[in-house]
Amino acid sequence: MRSRLGRFRDFERMPFGRNLAPGMLHRHDSHNQAVARISWCIAERSIGVVTGEVGAGKTVSVRTCLDTLDPSKYTVIYILNPMIGVRGIHEEIVNSFGQTPLPPRIPPRCPDRQGPAVRA
Repeated sequence: MRSRLGRFRDFERMPFGRNLAPGMLHRHDSHNQAVARISWCIAERSIGVVTGEVGAGKTVSVRTCLDTLDPSKYTVIYILNPMIGVRGIHEEIVNSFGQTPLPPRIPPRCPDRQGPAVRA
């Protein structure tokens, strides 16, 4: 595809793609609001979740914020599959810091019952 475009327009690279720098993209109100909210999460040392329709600009908003971070102060953890559940997300975070997650705690069982012990 690039060679066909290059012949007609003398492009040195593809004009559109996924690897554009955030500064090269159009910023609009919802993008600015998303960047502000993500930046707030970073400043407050909070966890945030970015959701939206396909093509809404989630990745661009996150990349805009990540480009401003000092890599010596922040560790970015990208969780590819959020369907791994809470335990899986915790394990991904712990593994990202080079640690081994603890095995899950199993509640003690009552000797005369099948379920976990219940204390009043």
